[in-house]
Amino acid sequence: MLLVSVTLSAAALVAALAGLLPAGLALAVAGLVTAARGAALVLRRSGSACWQRPVSAGLGFCGLSTAAAGLADWLAPDAYLTDVPLPAELPLIGLFFVTGALLIGLFHLPGQAATYVGRARRLLDGVGIGVILFFIAWLVVFEAAGLKGAALTAVLVASVAVGAAVVGTMRAAPIQPGAILRGLGALIMIIAQTALILILDYHLDADWLLPAGVALIAGPLLAGRDLPPGRAPEPATATTTDGSFARYPLLALPLGGALVAAAYHLVVTGHFDPVSAVLAIVGVVIIAIREALAVADVRQYARWLADREARFRALVAGSADVTMMLDDSLVVRWQSPAAARRLGLADADVIGRPLLGRVHPDEADAVAAALESGATLIEARLGDGFGVWRETEWSVSDQRADPSVRAVVVHVRDISQRRQLEHALHQAARSDHLTGLANRTELLRLLSERTGPSVLIVLGLDGLSSVNQLRGHEVGDAVLVEAARRLRAALAPGELAARLASDRFAVVTNAGAVHAQMTASRLLTLLSDPYPVLGVASHLSASAGLAEQLMYDDQGGGALNRAELALQRARQLGPAQPPQWYDEATATLLRRRLTIEQDLPGALTRGELDLLYQPVVELPGGRVAGVEVRPRWRRAGLGPVEDTEFLPVADQLGLYHELGTWLLAAAGRQLGAWSATAVSGPPLWLAVPVSPALLAADGFVDLIAATGFPPSRLVVQFTLSEPERPDLVDRLAAIRTLGARTALVGFGVQATSLSLLRRLPLDLVRVDRRTFAGADTAVVAAVVNLARQLGVEVAVDGVRDDEELETITAAGCRLAQGSLFCAASVPERMEAYLDTQRAGR
Repeated sequence: MLLVSVTLSAAALVAALAGLLPAGLALAVAGLVTAARGAALVLRRSGSACWQRPVSAGLGFCGLSTAAAGLADWLAPDAYLTDVPLPAELPLIGLFFVTGALLIGLFHLPGQAATYVGRARRLLDGVGIGVILFFIAWLVVFEAAGLKGAALTAVLVASVAVGAAVVGTMRAAPIQPGAILRGLGALIMIIAQTALILILDYHLDADWLLPAGVALIAGPLLAGRDLPPGRAPEPATATTTDGSFARYPLLALPLGGALVAAAYHLVVTGHFDPVSAVLAIVGVVIIAIREALAVADVRQYARWLADREARFRALVAGSADVTMMLDDSLVVRWQSPAAARRLGLADADVIGRPLLGRVHPDEADAVAAALESGATLIEARLGDGFGVWRETEWSVSDQRADPSVRAVVVHVRDISQRRQLEHALHQAARSDHLTGLANRTELLRLLSERTGPSVLIVLGLDGLSSVNQLRGHEVGDAVLVEAARRLRAALAPGELAARLASDRFAVVTNAGAVHAQMTASRLLTLLSDPYPVLGVASHLSASAGLAEQLMYDDQGGGALNRAELALQRARQLGPAQPPQWYDEATATLLRRRLTIEQDLPGALTRGELDLLYQPVVELPGGRVAGVEVRPRWRRAGLGPVEDTEFLPVADQLGLYHELGTWLLAAAGRQLGAWSATAVSGPPLWLAVPVSPALLAADGFVDLIAATGFPPSRLVVQFTLSEPERPDLVDRLAAIRTLGARTALVGFGVQATSLSLLRRLPLDLVRVDRRTFAGADTAVVAAVVNLARQLGVEVAVDGVRDDEELETITAAGCRLAQGSLFCAASVPERMEAYLDTQRAGR
């Protein structure tokens, strides 16, 4: 659009110069093109910056007034010879619109005043400059030239508009990069309109219209183009809203020129005409109004400064930080009132003295170096007014380059309480909150820092849970505190005690193995003594495990793990055991046990459990009477795990119900398969092992019925691995009432008596071969006959050779089981063995 408008306007003017078009018509064409471009810019800039649309409207007004003048000159050339003022009045009217629109746009450029008072002062600056300039021009030129009518009005309006445009442009120039070009374009259009009025009013030759056309092209070209985005103006405050130019002598120079011109005119002519008098009065009034507004701004600025100072004093006085201002020599020149309240420092003790004189001597050099290097955050001990060294934190801001400050500003904050809290938190993080001993984390840290050989002793209090349940946790905590006191009192210099868990302690000693063994024995004796706390005496036993810290234990965790494994071994051996040293073989078994505890849950889901079967034969013929079921766990990394190893762990983990249900169901299905393929012979019974936890669980009898196992062919065998439960007799009686039989496993190996055969409702007693090892036939026969008289059958387990078989057969035992007949096998091999036995009959 810019290229098209410039091309058309230039073409019209070139045609006029070549004589192809009249000057008035060429001027009319250029004016219409400019008016069209201004109208297009107004429509395109809808919603844009507030300064763009007025300037675009000014382009349109300029083009319309110029076109009207050109048309008037072209259509009414005789107007020059008459007194009709029409041709000159048309551009004069346009001048008012042009200057109004352009000034509105210029005074809305970024960087202008944000308040009406500021804009009024700016406008008065411009109007004042314009009036003064016209006053000077009137005295020097226009009075003698007899300027009047439209020409006088046009020059006066142009002078005022030029002054206002200069002021608006200079104010916006620091913010808007293209403001000077915008203002220059506006000045060209204003001057061109004024020249056009003078040409028409003074009936100059028509060729003078062409320079006005050239200005018509140049002015809109500068004023109508889009300007690049400028930087954001400063926020409007009391210092920026007045709109004045304190650093620019805007009025001083024009006033000086007016005084010189007035003096010259008075010397030459000796009087002032009415126009010059009116101009002088108007100028004085404008300056007076402008200064009145300036006074109002000064008062507003003074109030703003007072409010700002009051807020500053309130903030400084109420701040918890102490603010100090230092000179180049780090001498205190001012301190906030908080210094006396927070640190007890009076002004007389601080002001005029070096701040480093109050810093702790051990830190003074470091603080001075930090200040010289420009550090913004410094921590130092500062002496207060009471002679106490305070932990302080300094926020340093070097504002010596700021003329309003010219000092190093230091904000001092007392962080003594924070340091105490950090120390307390650090102490709590590395110590046990109950006993005050080091905790596990601190123990590992200290172990990792040791460079020489050391021995770690881990001590465990056995029976603490019983104390908590019987006498309450208050007594249990008191026992732990007393145990920690005993440990702390028994330690030699260089030894460390720590609490690892609720009932475990640790001691680190630098002595050798012999001294560590003696120390552990002595500590066991101390910890096993009664604890008379809170009015009651509590009795506990203690166990100890020892391990050497090796060179590769860089973090200390390896020695601690080995010592805890040794403690676990000592606890397995029972109470009153000597301290146990870490042993690799024992540790391997313990790790295996821990692995079983971790991996056994989910074994059924992963399909890792299966069943083995071993026949129970009748003597002396060797017929298979029943089959014992034995679960087996196949786990990668552990190998085959027998039921005697993992079933007790299952009871501890609460898996007995899940495993018992699976065992009964799987064994029942296998029994049904064998029964369907059997050709002849009495039906087999299955002996299914049941853990003590499952036997004691509610609903075990219902579980047997739910699995579909034929009760008449089921033998529930169990062990007495813990003290006999009071309801054991009722449980066994309920099983027998269901139709199943009961069997006691391991008779004679454990601490069992013959009275069990009379008291418990049993059908079968399974005796290990080790019970009869070395015994003659008479002893074995006595046990078998006694059981048979009580209605209990005896089966011997683990028969290995013919000699053992002859002994138990001669004693009258009717059932036997062992590798002599058939080892525990998978179902397929067991089925083949049964087929062989049936075929042999």
